[in-house]
Parts: sequence; structure tokens; C-alpha cells
Amino acid sequence: MKLHLTTKNTPFALDVTLDGSVLSFRIRNVMQREFVGDPTQEHESGGKFFDESLITEWRGDWGVFDEDVYERTLDLETLKSHAEFGDHASFMFYAPKGWASAGARESLFDHTPNLYVATLASKMDAQAYHATVVQAHPIGHILVPFKTSELADWLLGFNVFDPVLVKTQGDIDAEPCVTLALARMESLPVVRFTPSVESDEGLVVNFRLEESDGQPITHHDAEIYLDSTAGFLRDRRVMTVDGAGSTIFKTDGLSSGTQVKIKVGFKYFSGTDDLVVSVP
Repeated sequence: MKLHLTTKNTPFALDVTLDGSVLSFRIRNVMQREFVGDPTQEHESGGKFFDESLITEWRGDWGVFDEDVYERTLDLETLKSHAEFGDHASFMFYAPKGWASAGARESLFDHTPNLYVATLASKMDAQAYHATVVQAHPIGHILVPFKTSELADWLLGFNVFDPVLVKTQGDIDAEPCVTLALARMESLPVVRFTPSVESDEGLVVNFRLEESDGQPITHHDAEIYLDSTAGFLRDRRVMTVDGAGSTIFKTDGLSSGTQVKIKVGFKYFSGTDDLVVSVP
């Protein structure tokens, strides 16, 4: 499973283990090498050195303490029965360590909410949502491209200070990433409109599943949600076949020159593309 690591957090040691479908992560405190030494001696900048005997290992120039700050284990298979499980999902991890974690309510650490369900009504981006609503930022996420995706195709992401502080165990392929927002944008599928066709029934609106770079997805299918500002959509939910789907749109009763916007997306991630229809 791919693991995205960003350099956007306070320093701590992170151990991530994937054993079959069971994911575990462990957080411990660290101290910079220059402040570790003989605890009876004064550091030149003031105060005593941190006791080197308390350090269990070194990761780069960081000494790692043995005592856990936080540890969590989750069987990823259980997410499939989560009420918010769906296509294009981002399940969030929170922990009492890291950026803006001080003061976060403890109940937050026991749950794994889907970011896109939480922000669906407000349309807030993740940064604004965590800063103003949750008032705590996630330490990581689990990305699920499709409900039908194999576990091996899910993706992990953690916000860390430096990848050198991270150790992994199991079938995990770690790689650096600028931000978790970018990881979501580049890794999760979208729905795009393809050219529409006039017919006796009305306008045939076509769409398909795509990768973020525009490549069509034909090996997965998903239930697609559509909405329009006016007119009549024959179907507002369509299951794709080989990654593509279509519905009929009618402009009956609308004045000539009226412009109608049709949106397409997933249940919890709507509006991945717009189509503007002008009434002749």
C-alpha cells in the first residue's frame, strides 16, 4: 500500500505497520541530538541536557523516547461497513500530537470520519474545515478510490516533520508528498463530461470516470450523481458500465437563451465537472 509522507507537522517519531488488513501507528516524542547528553551538565543555551539514557534509538539527528504518546490499531476491512464508506473517500486520523492538536476533544481520536461527508453541505475545503469547525488538524488519512477497490489500491497519508522520523513495517511503500490535499487530488478519481449528443428524447449527456490526469478509468464502476439548475434530468443516479454512463436532459418549458448548469460527481464528492446547456 502506498504511503504519502508530507513535511508539515511538529517533530515526533511515527511507526506505521500494515499486517494484512490491520493498520497500526505509534507516536513517540523525540529530542534533537544537540540537546541530548549528560543530564548533570548545563547546555550552553541554558538548562540541563536531556538524559541520553532515556533515548531508545536515533532517527537522523533525533533521539526517540520509548514511552508512547499515542497508539491506534484499525482493521481496514471494518471501514467497508462504515456508514460513510463510498467512492472517492478520505477517512481522517486525528491524534493528540502534532500541528494544532492542543485542546482537541478526546472523542475525536476514536473516530475515522470521511472528510467529504463532513464538508459536503458547507463545501469548505479541508484546511478551512479543520481550522474553523474541528479546530484540530488530522495527522493522516486513508484514501479509498472506489468502493470496489482492493485494499492494496487504497492509499495512506501522514503529516510528519521529516520522513527520517518515520519507520514502516509490512507491505508499505512510502514516498514524499507536498501536501495531503495534493495526494487526495492526484490519487482519487473524478467524473468528467464527454461530448453530448442531441436525440429525439432530448440531449444525451455523457460522462466517464477519469484519473486526475484525464486518463479514462474502465476497470472500475461507480454510482454517479447528477444535478441541474433547471430543466429535467431523466436520471439523477447512474451506475457506470466500463467506467462510462449517460442520461437524458430535457429543456421543455424553458425560455430560449436560458443557460442551465448540470453538475456531475459522487455521492459524497459532488460537482467534479460542470456542463452548461444553452436552450435554443
